Amino acid sequence: MSQQQTVNPRCVGTTGEAFNTTVGKLGQGDCERNFFRSALLSGDGTSVVTHNKDQNLRTFVLPPDLLEDSENPIPLVPYAFHASPTPIQSYALYPGFALQDPSTTLVLSASSEQPLIVRNALDYNHVHARYPWVSSMTEAYYAANSLMFTRDGTHFIAAGKNQIAVFNCEHSHEGPETTFKTGYSRKARKLYGQQSMTCQGIVNAMTIRPEDGVLAAGTTEREVGLYEAEGNGGCITAFSVRDAGTNREKMHGTGITGLEWSPCGTYLVIAERQADVLQVYDIRNTLQRVSILAGRQAQTTQRLGLDVVPTAEGYEVWAGGTDGVVRMWKNAGSEGGEQRPDAELKLHDDAVSSAVWHPSEVVLATCSGSRRLSRAYNDGEVSDDFQSASLHASGADNTLRMWTL
Repeated sequence: MSQQQTVNPRCVGTTGEAFNTTVGKLGQGDCERNFFRSALLSGDGTSVVTHNKDQNLRTFVLPPDLLEDSENPIPLVPYAFHASPTPIQSYALYPGFALQDPSTTLVLSASSEQPLIVRNALDYNHVHARYPWVSSMTEAYYAANSLMFTRDGTHFIAAGKNQIAVFNCEHSHEGPETTFKTGYSRKARKLYGQQSMTCQGIVNAMTIRPEDGVLAAGTTEREVGLYEAEGNGGCITAFSVRDAGTNREKMHGTGITGLEWSPCGTYLVIAERQADVLQVYDIRNTLQRVSILAGRQAQTTQRLGLDVVPTAEGYEVWAGGTDGVVRMWKNAGSEGGEQRPDAELKLHDDAVSSAVWHPSEVVLATCSGSRRLSRAYNDGEVSDDFQSASLHASGADNTLRMWTL
């Protein structure tokens, strides 16, 4: 076990108590905490877009004096927000996002029973484009459980149950240019033997290898598929992350929720629900798991994200846990077997759903919260005053925070 690195984080920005309430208190007849599901940093590092339990997308424009020496963190206040009428399934930021050019500050989002929509992150009422993704048989909308733009931003990829679709951004109000099956139903596999080179289940995570455009897609069935040309090419291979050997108990998970390539493009880091480890696969050479990143503390059905950061010595993997700790592992895959965290930072008092680095690698953005119901009930109804007091007394930490290390 390597000696842990000493890190002294300083909080430079926070939402404070603003979201330490319940969705019921916000008027949706629910009494679950308004926790942060995820946070994405814009490519230029100026803005953070978050998704909360209340099904709102919020844009936080980071203040220019964020890194100035101050005794207290700067309050982070939403610049704009969008309240989705139906649950948000996924969202993605345009890779050319530049705050000084409002034509690039774009957010692509998928909500149930809605077309895929591109809105402006600075004014969500401004809709740039809509893209229908519907069944030709039933005309029902497909669920887009994962979204991402291609490297040049001219196309985007939507993924759902057993399928991936590629859309041309310039063709608003049109369906996908390309759609292909990632997996087949049990009936098709039984009747036609459709099972080799497939990736079964709902595609919950995608990532593109920067150097050659290989798309990796991970599913709820614990399978990974690799596809050429950012999803426009054929299937290179597919494999399962299930472990049939002695590590079965340690490797137990209930579906892939996150994928990240190492900067060198050799390794694929895989996160799952209800798994205390991250798995690292050697994609170029053996197509086998070469190491596991232990100590993640993620025994939850909630999606907890991860981030990969290049460094002068290689790269680092960062991921949050249910205990409010963000952990870092150096050069995952360079050593076989189990790798313990090289650093552990207690940054929250609840589950850390996102821990993402600013492009400058100077600022770390984290957000937190988890699914917990208020215990404040009165004959089946929630008293606002008692509910708020109960929530704060129970130590809710639904916050977005910015850190320097």
